[in-house]
Amino acid sequence: MFRDEDFVPVEYKIFFEENIDNEVWFGREVSTDIEEGNPNPNGCQKISKVSTTLRNILDSIEWIEPSVISIGPYHYGRDYLQEGQKLKSLCAQMFIDESNQQMELLYHTVEKEIEELTNRYEHWVRSQYSTKKLTTMLLLDGCFLLYVIYCFCDSKEGGFNSWKFTNHQMACIKQDLFLLENQLPFRVLYLLYRNAQFSGMSMEDMIEEFVITNIPMPRGISGILRTDTPCHLLHFLQGAFLGRLETTTSQQQTQLRRERKSFRKGQERPNWGTYKNVQQLMAAGIRFKPSKSNYLTDISFTSYFGITGCLRLPPITINTSTLITFLNLIAFESSDTTNHLGVISYLCFLDSLIDHWDDVKELQSARVLHNFVGDQREVAQFFNHVCGKLVPNPVTYRDVQQQIEAHVERYYRSKTRIWLSQCRYTYFGSPWSIIALIGAVLGLFLTAVQAYTSVFSDSTKR
Repeated sequence: MFRDEDFVPVEYKIFFEENIDNEVWFGREVSTDIEEGNPNPNGCQKISKVSTTLRNILDSIEWIEPSVISIGPYHYGRDYLQEGQKLKSLCAQMFIDESNQQMELLYHTVEKEIEELTNRYEHWVRSQYSTKKLTTMLLLDGCFLLYVIYCFCDSKEGGFNSWKFTNHQMACIKQDLFLLENQLPFRVLYLLYRNAQFSGMSMEDMIEEFVITNIPMPRGISGILRTDTPCHLLHFLQGAFLGRLETTTSQQQTQLRRERKSFRKGQERPNWGTYKNVQQLMAAGIRFKPSKSNYLTDISFTSYFGITGCLRLPPITINTSTLITFLNLIAFESSDTTNHLGVISYLCFLDSLIDHWDDVKELQSARVLHNFVGDQREVAQFFNHVCGKLVPNPVTYRDVQQQIEAHVERYYRSKTRIWLSQCRYTYFGSPWSIIALIGAVLGLFLTAVQAYTSVFSDSTKR
């Protein structure tokens, strides 16, 4: 009666017959011609699918669809994900056993809130799947997800290493867990881990550590200010980037809508003038340095008497995984009109600095961008092609933009400042130019001393 019945403990068989949807739990049979591992070419908002507008920006769907593991209803049942579906049932059973919980209790706990939980998805989910199938789906995916996090953070002997996954497969699984269309309501995770009995770290701390390790920052981050419960893991990841979870009160929602409306009308949009990219700002005496922290909100500008300036940006690593993460955060922030658009605003700010590949080169030299994509032109194309079509929060970084604009205007109004700045970067722009200047000055000094001593000695002889 059961497929893979060897994996079902004897005490659970009657319960499985009456409650569990076997197709969801074990995965349905698929044709053998599918190659293993080959992917297809609080007031919490709903977990939406990626909008058509964003899908049209890119030709590839690799950043939207999971490659190994499906979580939730949006990609459930895909043929190429069935091997992962069978893996989930093993992990889910291990989580239940190792957390000393009973499957019946967990199932009925999720079932009691299934209507509220499934309302977090698009409306067609409720009509397409039965309550039994949806309850089984959330139970299975939640237990699997928590066991992945537990194995990752606990570093227990065995775990995923005993299944002999390659680093590439593990990276793909981890990446799948942060796709917008592959999210579970955080409430599901809470219902499943609140009575879990693990030694060592709490499950909340394990989840935070797991999320933080997905942040592509060279120095990492210290933690997240947890002022509220996240909607799902991707929302948690957004909070890790920004240093806080972004939630919005009704008053803030009204203000945010007003600001966006004025932004669309062009009333409060910062004026960058004609000096905006890295090359042009450097020509105005501005240099770039890494911020003290890695949070995307830590952007600051300091002007030194209108002669030079320093723009500090959080250092970030750019690779293929980073780009996919950013694209899903863009989709998440774009799916809700009450979102503060913290990540989108940061990317738009960087887009305003990057016009050409040589802008990327300068940011790399300043240790602000750590480029592992390879070609600097690809990084510039990402910002110009994708981020150039986004609409940021108009008030984010507005003070910094106004300070830069004021510095640039002040700089070009004074020829003296231009001359001093040019002298500074011509003769003091690098250690070699400083050494050359010191050598030239020392040479002139020694020549003057030699001339003086020769003249003085001749006059003494007379």
